[in-house]
Amino acid sequence: MLQLVLTEHPAAVTPSLAREYERLRQLLGHLAGTPIRATPYTELDDLGGAQAVVLSGSNAPWAAHEPRALARLGDIVRGYDGPVLGICAGMQLQVAFTGGTVAHRTRPRVGFARIEVLDDGDVLRDVGPAATAYEHHTDEVVELPDELRLLARSEDCAVEAIAAPARRWWGTQFHPERFTPEHPAGEAVLRAFVALSVTPGVGGGVCCQWNMNPLR
Repeated sequence: MLQLVLTEHPAAVTPSLAREYERLRQLLGHLAGTPIRATPYTELDDLGGAQAVVLSGSNAPWAAHEPRALARLGDIVRGYDGPVLGICAGMQLQVAFTGGTVAHRTRPRVGFARIEVLDDGDVLRDVGPAATAYEHHTDEVVELPDELRLLARSEDCAVEAIAAPARRWWGTQFHPERFTPEHPAGEAVLRAFVALSVTPGVGGGVCCQWNMNPLR
């Protein structure tokens, strides 16, 4: 079983956004060939039984979130000994949980953009030295702790992907769940994470773009 943690503040989850998170859950299930449990971070008690964890993106600004619930999430994730993938806000949480710093951008970054791969192992092993990935965020990492390794960057964003090898954590500032046949890097990232963390299923390739609402 794979655990999808919805890092969105519950008050910000509209019916439309709830449908998009359900699409993400289905996509992960298709790629992993295993049941996917989706839980809001405010309701998460533990990660027991999960083969792997995905921390989703978020729409709401960090100031709108519940500090105590985020702190509890940090304790739970740090105490989990399985693989974790952070997506956008999920990656920012991984950085914050290990002592790094996240700050607000002067302008949002939106759309497909070129990513420079610095380390082509693990989750970036099948995207090549450069890739085009979907960006939609209003915050970004400005200080990376020593525990985390920089995997990718772009011209407009210094931290596009990270890893913590000792913890088996990976994270992307871009949204791998948004991809197209012309820009397949995101799917490659998700498939690589599945291969690193759970037994892959026999599902075929995903040929559609998963149209997620803007997330952090």
